[in-house]
Amino acid sequence: MEFKHKLFLLEPFVNSKVWGVEQWVVSTMKNSSSFFYENEKPVPVKALTNSDYPLLIKTIHADETLSVQVHPSDEYAMAHENTHGKSECWYILEAEPGATIISGLKGNFTREELKLAIKENRIESYLYETTVSKGDFLFIPAGTVHAIKGGLTLLEIQQPSDLTYRLYDWNRNRETHIEKSLDVITNFIAKPVKNFSGIFDCDYFKIEKASVNGKDEIKPLINNCWAAYFIIDGSGTFASGGEKTEIKKGSTLFAAPDTTISVSGNFSVMKIYPKNYSASNPAT
Repeated sequence: MEFKHKLFLLEPFVNSKVWGVEQWVVSTMKNSSSFFYENEKPVPVKALTNSDYPLLIKTIHADETLSVQVHPSDEYAMAHENTHGKSECWYILEAEPGATIISGLKGNFTREELKLAIKENRIESYLYETTVSKGDFLFIPAGTVHAIKGGLTLLEIQQPSDLTYRLYDWNRNRETHIEKSLDVITNFIAKPVKNFSGIFDCDYFKIEKASVNGKDEIKPLINNCWAAYFIIDGSGTFASGGEKTEIKKGSTLFAAPDTTISVSGNFSVMKIYPKNYSASNPAT
């Protein structure tokens, strides 16, 4: 399928949970794809990328605390689940006063110590918990014990996997995966970068936060891949050639490779793209 456009305003796949709502703003995942409208008809993102996109980008609105969970590495996930592992990062979009995140363990505990703490409902005292505010950033590599607590809205950038091992679920009576969780846990503690404003780079993705006040230009990516632009705050326009797209807080714009973008307005934006990935450009 060929498209005349270079810029695509995406609509999310919405996933309601017992704790709140996820919106998968950039996804080529099976049965949960984000999409755009072409001639008033919804078209999945994969029609643009011609292949699975190597990132999953979400917003998460947590009214209640998520399960205490951990994600496996690529090596463990491939060996046991035949899928990708899952490293991710969080940018805090909104936070109620005193809101916290669990992002590691307080010490180097044995497998048996953790199993007993879960059985006796004492695991909370083993968890590293920290206060976060709007604008903070955390990197959660595979193997990190974590939980998003209630009162938070965040942007999550991750590997394209929905594989989660629940270590503990606050007695909600959902399935847990204690043995697999204990197989993959590391002692890493993710501490927030306060008032993040800049660049983060890991093996899987790169993100760049920027502010626009007036007019500016965004150069195309060097590695010939699709890039996502998530609007954190404010409003404005993105333009390429004769094409102009209005954006506002919460918008997600997907830009074709080799696209120079003119921007105007007053807004902050997160530019997100995969590492070590190149895709042909089906837009013409």
